[in-house]
Parts: sequence; C-alpha cells; structure tokens
Amino acid sequence: MEQDTPQTPNSGKEPENAPQAIVGRVQALTDQARRVRQAVVVIHGIGEQRPMDTLRGFVDAVLSDDTASGGKYRNKPDAMNELFETRCLQSPPNHQLHRPLTDYYEYYWAHHMQGSKYTHVLSWLKGVLWRRPAMIPPALRPVYFGSWTLILLIASLWGWGLFDAFTGHPSFIEGLRRQIRPFSGGLLLLLLQGAGSHLVLKYLADAARYLTPSPDNIDARVKIRGEGIKLLRTLHESGKYSRIVVVGHSLGSVIGYDIIRNLWVEMRKPLVPHPRKQPELQAFEHVIEKLEDAAVTPTALDDYQRSQHDLWKEFRAAGIPWLITDFITLGAPLTHAQLLMADNPEDFTRKTEEYEYPICPPNMDDPLYYHQQYQMNLGGEDVIRNVYIPNHGAPFACTRWTNLYFPYSKLIFGDLVGGPLNGVFGKGVRDLAVAPSTDRFLAGTLMSHTLYWTDGGRTGIKTSLEVLRKALRLDFLRK
Repeated sequence: MEQDTPQTPNSGKEPENAPQAIVGRVQALTDQARRVRQAVVVIHGIGEQRPMDTLRGFVDAVLSDDTASGGKYRNKPDAMNELFETRCLQSPPNHQLHRPLTDYYEYYWAHHMQGSKYTHVLSWLKGVLWRRPAMIPPALRPVYFGSWTLILLIASLWGWGLFDAFTGHPSFIEGLRRQIRPFSGGLLLLLLQGAGSHLVLKYLADAARYLTPSPDNIDARVKIRGEGIKLLRTLHESGKYSRIVVVGHSLGSVIGYDIIRNLWVEMRKPLVPHPRKQPELQAFEHVIEKLEDAAVTPTALDDYQRSQHDLWKEFRAAGIPWLITDFITLGAPLTHAQLLMADNPEDFTRKTEEYEYPICPPNMDDPLYYHQQYQMNLGGEDVIRNVYIPNHGAPFACTRWTNLYFPYSKLIFGDLVGGPLNGVFGKGVRDLAVAPSTDRFLAGTLMSHTLYWTDGGRTGIKTSLEVLRKALRLDFLRK
C-alpha cells in the first residue's frame, strides 16, 4: 500500500524512500487490476468449425504482444455457457500494459446449422438474383452479373444439347465424337458437385439460412440468437465483470449485432435505480448533431467515441446494468445489409427509422431518452425520483462500434464479404481499412477473409492484428 512520506520543506528532492513509494504505487495498481475484470466474447463465422478452434487462434494472436506473461493464459471451465464443448481462456492481469484480468469466451453456434440442403441456398440465391441491378451494392455487382452470365450460359448449353439430340442425324463416327462431350461434361459436373457440396452446404448455407427468415429457418435463428443472449445475460448477472467486449467475425458479426439489439431492450433500464443528474445523456443529442454535421474524420470519431464511453459510465452510475462497451466486427457482411437484411434500400431505411435495426449514432427522429419515475425510501420517507432511460433503439449510444475490413478490388483482391459500415449503419461506426498481418501466399486475395487475426510477424504497415489489439482496448485500467 502506498504510504505518505514526509519531505523537508523546499528541498526540491525526492524523499530517500522514493523507491518504496514507487513500489507502493505499483502494488496499488496491481491490486486494482485484480479487482477489475473484463470479458471478451468471440463469435465465429460460417463453416463447420470445431468448438474452441476460433477462440484459441484469436487469443494466441491477441496476447502475443504480452511479453510479461509470454502470451500465456489459463484454460478454465466455462461456467457461463451451457455448451460443455467450450472453455474459458483467462489471461492474468498485467499492470505494465494496464490490463486487468480478462476472460475470453467463444459463442459457438455452428451446431444449429446442421442438415442444410441445396434448397436452402437456392431459395436464398433466387431472392438475391431476382433483384434489379440498381438494388445490388456496387461491390457485389460483378458477382451478380457473373452469376446471371453463368446461368444463361448453362441454359444455352442445355438448349443446344436438347436441340441436337432431337434433330441431329450423326454418322457412327460422328456419334462417337459427340459422346466425348457429354462424358467430359458429366465428369466436370461430378467434380463441381463435390467442390460445390463442400462450399455450398458447409459454408454458404450457414449465411443463407441465418439471413433468410423463411419458416424452415426460424427455429435455427431463434436458437442462435436466444443462446447468444443467454450467454451475455449470464455474464452481466454474474457480477464478475466491469465491462464486456463483443467480437464478431464474418456471419458472427451479424449474429453479434442481433444479440446486442435484442439484449439492449431488456437491459437499458436500471435494476436498482440510483437517481442523479445525467448531464452526459442530456448533452449527447448535441454530440450527435455535431457528428452528423461534420465530415467523418479520425478526430471526430475520437470525440464521439469518448462521449459514448462517458455516457456508458453515467448509465452505470444511474443503475443501468449494460456492460457492453465495445462491438468489434471483422469482415462483416453487414456492409451488404441493404441487400441481405431487407427487401430493398428503402425497406432497410424504414427499419432503421423504426428502430428495428439500431444505427450508430442512434436515430434522432424521436427523443433519445425519456424519464421514468421510481418510488424510493429516503430517510424513512417515500419519495418519487426520476431516472432518464434511453429508448429501445439506442444501444450504440453507449456502445462503441469498430469495424475492420480488407479493401476489395479487381474481383480477386481483398475481402469481398466485408467492407465499410459507416455509410450503412451510421457515421459513428469507426471503419478501419487494414492489411493482413501476414504476407503468406494468397493473403491479399479473397482468402484474406479468414486472416483478420493471423499473426505472420508483418510490421511497418497498418496490419489487422495491430489494429484489432487497439480496438479491443484491453488496457481498461488506463481509462
């Protein structure tokens, strides 16, 4: 414990026992690190992934800069999840990096997507391809037109084959030659079917089923969202954590967004109210107006996210139990939300205006907050006190949103799935264009979608792993 050390007046020198004082301050900081605790929840993307594969790779990469602990962590039972296949990876406090005790959890959902069929994918593709070209996001138009070209080419070949079969009169030799074409086509079709089954049913089907609210997909969608909400609710109610960070990769970013927007509805009101002045909330509307009127610059986003964090602390002081300070998306298909989550851009806009899809900053068509009265006993007397409550469409008033993506270009370079969100979900989303942290073969191509935390030792550029570490803000004790 830090001790007061008497000094000789006007000496202008450090006391003789200054080293003890420094040790005391270090010990105090270490004690604080032991008291404060944070949780990071990682949501994996598409594909038949095994439990913990994503989380282990993520934690190994993120902690590789923790030289004090050598990047080590403890493997502990996961008391927050009902899935016995998952574990909690716990990194010890590190006062040098201002990091408190951190628990890493994986929200695993892939087992709810078993039994996918081609019909699930074809139904989804039909809905996407049947849109007008103007309704397709620019980044996806090459894929859109390429798909239509392939469909028309296959239809033409089938038509040609049928016409030839019913009208042609080949000689014996010519007949043998003609058999080469269907044999080669059949072999090619067999190979494509094998590759297609792996790609379509094990990867694309996850996105198709989750993003399509058809009757045969509803059950899986409900289970995925419900279990994710239950995990985050359990983390809140455990009383162990000072903050929670949610990280979503690929389709996991959509799932994380759905979990946050639904959990917010039940956790935006105080459980035990602490009425007090709430100047940050009342001034936040002006912060939003300033952001909307200004150009999106790093400085403007710094100011906005600082206000978000101040508002989060004020909510906590008023008794609002919300612990999620940061939402981080990696390679997020949310960039195509107008296509994937709505019938058209107008439908998406309507859903944001009606708070079905919260944006960042919150929509200001209606008041950001309202007051709710609570009856309290103060000094033996029953009194009425007001607490200002944010509306149900404002989770990103106090939750910072950071989005990392590899810029896409020239059909095969960068990440086609992910992209910027600022123009879709609001000017308060911090979009960060990054480069892969590895320069291995094909790292700069479409394969980059799986490399957001792959550590290849690459330095000197704005790499995804370096930016991800900053976005996580694990140095929570510095605040």
